[in-house]
Amino acid sequence: MSQKILVIGATGFVGTPVANQLLNDGFLVRALVRNANKARQLLGDQVELIIGEFTNKATLEKALAGVDGVNLSVPWQFEAEVIRDLTNILTTQGRKNVHVTYISGATALPENRWYPMIDEKLKAEEFLTRSGVTYTIFRPSWFMDALALFVRDGRATIFGKQKQPYHFLSLSDFALAISKAYATQSTNNQTIVINGPKTMLMQDALQQYCDVIHPGVKAASMPIWFGKLLAMMMKSPELKDFVEMCIHQITAEHCKLHKPDTFGIFVGRQTRNR
Repeated sequence: MSQKILVIGATGFVGTPVANQLLNDGFLVRALVRNANKARQLLGDQVELIIGEFTNKATLEKALAGVDGVNLSVPWQFEAEVIRDLTNILTTQGRKNVHVTYISGATALPENRWYPMIDEKLKAEEFLTRSGVTYTIFRPSWFMDALALFVRDGRATIFGKQKQPYHFLSLSDFALAISKAYATQSTNNQTIVINGPKTMLMQDALQQYCDVIHPGVKAASMPIWFGKLLAMMMKSPELKDFVEMCIHQITAEHCKLHKPDTFGIFVGRQTRNR
């Protein structure tokens, strides 16, 4: 009998490719989503839908009924809360063998807690690892697919001088790693750093992305101070958050890459890149 995996946030940037990969690999997939029409368009008719808010405990308990695994893919601001609630439900039900896969990040280290997203992710990791529920925490590097965030109005821009190279990873490869984690017990209760095979600076990767998706657009780097000034003048919280993310990219410690493993992509156990 095939395992049934609940994907919380299955219509999101990461959740959709994960749900589709699980389906392709023969898993039964249940999706907790807010919009049924959007879910059907993205996931087709094979997915069982639970409609509701992932912050609602009653809805979460309904979605968890009878599943063998859970993949969490929600906005980072809610990750710790949802991890806490779902592990409490599973613990109360005596179902600690349900396998939870959680997407953290390659900079999820204590010295980076000044950045709110990293603080939230470390809180989520702590809830999960202390719960006694079976888990696999993935700490991926940058997704090549996410470079679309840097392109606006015909311009491709990053802020600050980016010196940290990234092992850029495709979402499709990451979804495959999630699926394979449910097919083997070798990743149970492990924190795994996962990277792509090629190292690039952010601006170089952005230029490669533009060459394919936006031919003729040149990737540019602007000073941090200019980005802060621009965000203030435009009264744009989104631009302010984007500049803060660029600062994080420059200053954060990163988990270190080790070697390829049986996933067929580059991963490494948790270490620090000193």
